[in-house]
Amino acid sequence: MRSGDFLAGVLVGALIGAALGLVFAPEPGEETRERVAEKARHLKEAATERGRSILRKAEEEESEDS
Repeated sequence: MRSGDFLAGVLVGALIGAALGLVFAPEPGEETRERVAEKARHLKEAATERGRSILRKAEEEESEDS
């Protein structure tokens, strides 16, 4: 499986989960929006770090092949 496919799947799953969380949330709107925003920030940071990790690994493999 390609790592790009996996990352895309994770992001789509996160978006679906966030949407369902909004629909079924027992909290007031303001609290829900804050919670969703925090989760979105966390997902963005995780995706950014994963992307950097993949890039570093690809660069290392490229330098080993040279």
